[in-house]
Amino acid sequence: MADFGLLFSLALVALTFVVVGICFIVYLMIIGEREKRKLAESGSPPEELYDEECPHHFGYLSGYRTDQPVPEECFGCANAIACMNHGTDKAEILAEEQTEP
Repeated sequence: MADFGLLFSLALVALTFVVVGICFIVYLMIIGEREKRKLAESGSPPEELYDEECPHHFGYLSGYRTDQPVPEECFGCANAIACMNHGTDKAEILAEEQTEP
């Protein structure tokens, strides 16, 4: 017969590792959400996203009409996607805060 005390102890240790792992993942998700909120509240782009040579402000493409062609100077920009999506996260966060009780 197997020693059930040892088997129970091993199962308890394994369960502890699973719970600690889940808690760590939740912690990382909370930290990520806090950083998103800080960025949305500050309203300014991170320094590494802003290109000093850009003739427009960061977020220029987010307010750009879709029926107009994209400016030629934006085609080669490495931050074009971030510029286009700038401000959309802020609107989503504000909508979530309004729905929370």
